[in-house]
Amino acid sequence: MTAPDDMTLVIPLRAKDGMALSDFYEYWLNAHVTTPARFPGISSIWLHVVSFGRQAWPRLAGVSHRPDPAEEFHGVPEATFPTMADLALFQASSRLQMEDGINFLGEMIAYCSPRPHSATIVDKLDAAPDGHDGLLRHLLFLRRRPDAEVGEVRAFVTDTLVPAWAQAPEVLKLRRHLFEPVEITLDHPGVVMSKPLDHQYQAAIEVVVADEDALARFVASPAWTGTADAVTAHCEAVHAARVERCITTKYRGAITPAGMRGVAVAYVIRRVGAKSQLAPEVSALFQPVAPA
Repeated sequence: MTAPDDMTLVIPLRAKDGMALSDFYEYWLNAHVTTPARFPGISSIWLHVVSFGRQAWPRLAGVSHRPDPAEEFHGVPEATFPTMADLALFQASSRLQMEDGINFLGEMIAYCSPRPHSATIVDKLDAAPDGHDGLLRHLLFLRRRPDAEVGEVRAFVTDTLVPAWAQAPEVLKLRRHLFEPVEITLDHPGVVMSKPLDHQYQAAIEVVVADEDALARFVASPAWTGTADAVTAHCEAVHAARVERCITTKYRGAITPAGMRGVAVAYVIRRVGAKSQLAPEVSALFQPVAPA
């Protein structure tokens, strides 16, 4: 069994003002993502391309389902660090990545979820998806009601909500995070990196089902109907970001083709079946050379 990571960062990104979303995604997925995976300390990186306009997650009366337009985000990287020393090593080594943020980011909020607050409860899928599985994915960002204590919300998510949802056969993946109040963990000069406490999230849950029919069965099941009122009682917001693509750029220390070459090039290699491009000799050309 692999030891749990000491730290997971879940990082909603918003494109900088005036930048077309097509340019944001092209730069993020084909320029920026080729650097983080190469720095030491970071173990796994998943990139979630998200949309609030295409969310399929069911709504609850009295619960906000979508951020205000000025606070919507467009991508969510998730990064894991086996130890806090690894996080410190990454922070000390990744200056070039931090300086790159201003080229395409307006806001980057790094939510910290220390061990054991991030956990995968159900996973029947490829742990390192390449963005082409066609499944129905959502990242649910939970904000507590003002009269609900943080500890109460955490206990509800961990002990009641997630175990109930995990029992549903439609759920193919279920992963949860409990967030600490935001502190600036990764310093991107010129990028907004903090929010008022009442605009922060306290938890996030990744839910993956096969398709909309599977989601409809889940919503009709006791897993949903038996918890909906309690979600309403604890949460003023469940902001459901639909994940259009989930792409792995590094997994347990190994850089993937997307992390090495960019998402577009990795996709072309996959689409045409160019196995020669995946040979170790080719990969070695793109790997950083260790200092003598």
